[in-house]
Amino acid sequence: LPVLLLWVAVFGGSLHAPCTTFFYLSVGASQEQVGNISAIISVVSMLTVPLYGHFIDATAGALEAVAAAGFCCALGCAVRAAALSVAWLYAGSLVLGFGAASLLPSVLSHLSSHCAPDEKPKVVAAVAFQTSLLRLVGKSLYPPTVAVLAAAGASLELQYRVMMGVCPFFCVAGWVALSLRRKRSALAPVPPPPTPTSLAPAPELAPPLKQEVGAAKGGQSGGAWPPVFVATAAAIA
Repeated sequence: LPVLLLWVAVFGGSLHAPCTTFFYLSVGASQEQVGNISAIISVVSMLTVPLYGHFIDATAGALEAVAAAGFCCALGCAVRAAALSVAWLYAGSLVLGFGAASLLPSVLSHLSSHCAPDEKPKVVAAVAFQTSLLRLVGKSLYPPTVAVLAAAGASLELQYRVMMGVCPFFCVAGWVALSLRRKRSALAPVPPPPTPTSLAPAPELAPPLKQEVGAAKGGQSGGAWPPVFVATAAAIA
């Protein structure tokens, strides 16, 4: 599920990437403000990525970090898609910066902790290939999707807004799936610890062999007389 969340986030973000700048301009942002919005995402991401890494190292788990990054991506994209002014774009970019650059490292950390050391390079390479392919597919689907919206009579601004709203839809779906999985795992009954085995008393040791030999010889070693000798002595008496 962490990989699924990464897939849908990368695909949704790539699907609206060609129109992101034009959407900012349609809301009323100037060219300088468009640069400031992108800078906010970059600066916040640069400051928060080390915090995610410290959290993962401190808790020895990355699922919480993946869920937090996915939530920030979904919320930030939703605020941007519903933006009515430039202030909304600034706010959405600020929230998006808390998760945009941290999702991929968090997912890779989770995968690396669940595979053998010699398999880690293959896992990282596979994830890199998958994300690159999804970016290519997402951007390739932008023209036909916009063509369908235009054929349905949607205005240019509405087309931009719909495409911007597709990304949070995918992110929310992946985040909900991950949250439900984590909730089921938390509610699963934990098997009781194994009961310690009771310390049974040590078995009694067999009598020394020399006592058996002494008993067989008629008590030469201090043992009792054999019954045959006792019966013989009684008959003589």
